[in-house]
Amino acid sequence: EKGIAKKLGMKEHDQILEINGKCVRDWTSEDLLAELTECTSATVVTITVKDRAVTDLFLMATREHDLGYLWALRKLVKLSICNIDFSAEGRDISTITTLLQELIVTNCSLKCITQINGLGSSLHGLLFFPIFLRLLIGIVLSTRSSSFLVKISKASSGRLKSLKRLILTHNSLTDLDERTMLKLKELTDLQLGYNLIRSFPNVVTKMEKLEELSLIHNQISVLPDEVVQMRSLEKLHLDNNVLTELPEYVTLQLPQLRALTLENNKLKHNTRSTQQTRSKFYYKIGL
Repeated sequence: EKGIAKKLGMKEHDQILEINGKCVRDWTSEDLLAELTECTSATVVTITVKDRAVTDLFLMATREHDLGYLWALRKLVKLSICNIDFSAEGRDISTITTLLQELIVTNCSLKCITQINGLGSSLHGLLFFPIFLRLLIGIVLSTRSSSFLVKISKASSGRLKSLKRLILTHNSLTDLDERTMLKLKELTDLQLGYNLIRSFPNVVTKMEKLEELSLIHNQISVLPDEVVQMRSLEKLHLDNNVLTELPEYVTLQLPQLRALTLENNKLKHNTRSTQQTRSKFYYKIGL
C-alpha cells in the first residue's frame, strides 16, 4: 500500500477522497488496492492532513459533489454556503462532523428547512478552503459555477447536536419545520431575515436556549402570546415587518431581553406597550 501511495505522490496521512470519480468514503484498504491495481491509469483526489484540520469552510458557486467530501473534515465547526441553488431536490449532507457549531445558508433559494439533511449541529479565523484539494494524476477538479440542492431529511436532522448558530437569511422560507427545529437543542442564535415568513414561527418559543432571534425583512403582522415562553431571549430583531401592535408582555414578561429593534413597522406610537418599550430599549418605531 505504501508503495502505491508513494508512486501516486501521496504523503503519510493524506486522505483519498475520490478515485476515477468514485467517492471512497466507505471503502476498505482492499477496495482501494483493487481499484488502483485494475487500471493502468487513475484520476485521484486527496486531501492533506493539514487541510483535514480546517475549522471554517466557505463554499460558493461550487461543483455539485463538493459537499460529498465534508466527511473528511473532522474538525469543521463553521460551514458557510452562499449563492447555491437549493430550490430543487438534491443530496444530503448528514455525513458532516457532529462538531459543527455554526451553519450559514444564505441566498440559496431555500424554501423549506427540511431541504438541509443533517441539520440539527470561538472559531479560528476564516479559511477559504482550497477546492478539494490535491491533484495527483490528470485534471480532476475545477471550480466552475454549478447550482445544486442540499437536501436535509428529517430522519437525520438530529445529527448536528452541537449547532449553536444557524443563519438562513436571503432565502424563500415561509415557515419552519417544528420537528427539525426542536432537535437543535443547543441553538442560541437564529437568523431568519430576508425571507417570506408571514407568521411568527411558534416553534422558536419552544427552543429553551435561544438567546438571539432575527426576523427582519419578513411579513410578520402579529406576535403570538407564546413569546412569553422565551425566557432566555436577550435580543429580538423585528425590523421591516408589518407589525401594528407590540404586546405588553414583550417588555414585562421577558426578563432577559435587553435589545429590541422594530424599525420600519406599522406600530402605533400612543399605545402603552410602545411607551414602555421606548423607555426600556433604544429602538425606532416606523410609521
